[in-house]
Amino acid sequence: MPVACLLCDSMVVPIRTVNNWELADVDQIIDVRSPREFKTDHIPGAINLYVLSDQQHETVGRTYKQSPFEAKKLGASYVLTNISMHLEQFLRHKAKNFHPLFYCARGGQRSKSFATICGEIGWQCSVLEGGYKSYRSRVLSDLEALSEKLKIIIISGRTGTGKTRILEELEKIGENIIDLEHLARHRGSLLGSFPELEQPQQKLFETLLCDQIKKLKFENQVFIEAESSKIGNVQIPKPLWQAMRKSPEILIKSDRSRRADYLLNNYVSLKQNPAALFKLFRFLEKSGLNEVSKKCSEYVTARDWRPLANLLLHSHYDKRYDRSIKIFGRQTIMEIELPELNQMFFRSVAKKISETRLINPEALSLSNE
Repeated sequence: MPVACLLCDSMVVPIRTVNNWELADVDQIIDVRSPREFKTDHIPGAINLYVLSDQQHETVGRTYKQSPFEAKKLGASYVLTNISMHLEQFLRHKAKNFHPLFYCARGGQRSKSFATICGEIGWQCSVLEGGYKSYRSRVLSDLEALSEKLKIIIISGRTGTGKTRILEELEKIGENIIDLEHLARHRGSLLGSFPELEQPQQKLFETLLCDQIKKLKFENQVFIEAESSKIGNVQIPKPLWQAMRKSPEILIKSDRSRRADYLLNNYVSLKQNPAALFKLFRFLEKSGLNEVSKKCSEYVTARDWRPLANLLLHSHYDKRYDRSIKIFGRQTIMEIELPELNQMFFRSVAKKISETRLINPEALSLSNE
């Protein structure tokens, strides 16, 4: 059979240009940008079927500066090779009624090239108008508009009071929460990194955050753990941060001894990798706490964990918390003293918070305007 007959005109399905990626009839969102671009940020649920690899993208860019014509020839050869690979692998067994939505950086040649070939096969294909750029613009506008609508209540308290666990229990019983540390893959403290996890880049963090906010019930209050404006390497977006700063708080309390024990039980990975701790103590030195850093190092060398936890709480965490309290001056609408820091008490606290009418929702909404 002649090759031309395989892609004859009668089989071609027109490409649909859309300005919304949340379409019910789309089976798969496909990001055709390079892996590096995809890692920086992408539409939730999208997969990366690149038409140019990272190296190829750079090579075509360099060539374009010398000769746009040669760059287009080179790029076309790369694109056809990569699309062929995806057709043989991920797309190999897709049915005739498969409907993908493609996007690239600006809705240009990369996404349209892939969609054109798939349309020739017979699939209904959509291309996002404006590509990732239009999506990113929408994320920023949504974060600003939606942050103003949130009825936020901050779960506050010194380090080691189980705020994250209380937040998790609130979610289990159906309350709105935004878990910033989970989205940032960081506990938001000096020892807060997760060794096995890489933090998302700033744009992807904002995408994940916006996606979670859009799933909330806006008529209900939203619980967020007290954080600094920066969680590890990512910043809380300004609109949400401003809303958090003027929101009321629930203050969780517990004595330092119990909090030290709680930290030891929740930072097991650091005890297994003492070398990582010495790097973190350099932050204390930069803050002028040379003696504290020296003493912490001695405790780690001796594997004397409990005094280490107590010293860090007394000399670093608690002092930072006290300073933040003075800066924010939040209205405290409930105080809870925890006699024990375990799951039973966290569950009990969450239930108490959920069952208490903390504040008139209309008044809370007005306080955020």
